Amino acid sequence: MGNKLVGYGAYLPSRIMTNADFERIMDTTDDWIVTRTGIRERHIARDDETVVDMATIAAQRALENANITIDDIDMVIVATTTPELDFPSVGVQVLGRLGATKSQPAFDVRGACTGYIYALHTARAFFTAGIHKRIMIIGAEKMSRFIDWTDRSTAVLFGDGAGALIFEHSTSSYSGIIDTVVMADGDGYEMLHGTENHKIIMNGPETYKRAVMSMPHAARYIMEHAGITADNVDWIIPHQANLRIIESCAARLDFPLDKILVTVDKHANTSGASGVLALAYGFESGMIRHGQLILYPAFGSGLTWGAALIRV
Repeated sequence: MGNKLVGYGAYLPSRIMTNADFERIMDTTDDWIVTRTGIRERHIARDDETVVDMATIAAQRALENANITIDDIDMVIVATTTPELDFPSVGVQVLGRLGATKSQPAFDVRGACTGYIYALHTARAFFTAGIHKRIMIIGAEKMSRFIDWTDRSTAVLFGDGAGALIFEHSTSSYSGIIDTVVMADGDGYEMLHGTENHKIIMNGPETYKRAVMSMPHAARYIMEHAGITADNVDWIIPHQANLRIIESCAARLDFPLDKILVTVDKHANTSGASGVLALAYGFESGMIRHGQLILYPAFGSGLTWGAALIRV
């Protein structure tokens, strides 16, 4: 059983924090940040703005884009690493906010920056099994909750936001979520993780090395499994962590930079929301058109990595 993309939506907080803002609170410069990361600005949620708030707005916009209601959705899967509450899940809370009445299942997945690929992988399995007909995937993060505003090596990297995608059953096996692969290596835990007091610990050089190996590895696996080459792909939308990582991955895949969709300069690293926000941006900007083939590689804490192939 195939599927197809029928709706998308995104939400970014109104507050934009530029590199110049960081110059005023720590020993850094716009040039230092741009040279090392490619990031120029990021959206930061208000103190009273939650992951559920952002996820709900993105979900409602996706429903409006698809011209359906929440009760037309059979399942909600949320990729998030930054929920304010340990329970209930963000997915269940979004159902409540949107007034769902069908008791459809909802749950969260925690794959860090690879979370949205884990969500796509899960949705694909449900479509393949024929259990659900219309699934909403949400990526939503408030990374600013974990930022140490005195640590310039990590504070400048992250932003907040949410995106949502809606897929429904289709008789075509070569549309929507075509293929996915997800992987993990628990031995890499110390490279990148959050602490009990909500701070980010990252070994930047080692994380970079693993990212530029793992994302191309997952992308090659997907292309080989699908029997395609980079020439068949219209866009690669990599996890938006760092422009230097994106450029290195493109070089390893021998993929031209003009076919790489980049939003990290505007959004920074939004973790599990990254790829969903980037796809929505691609549609809104006119860069991505329906019918195109998208390759989606990602890498995150865990360590986790993976990729998806999607016909939009």
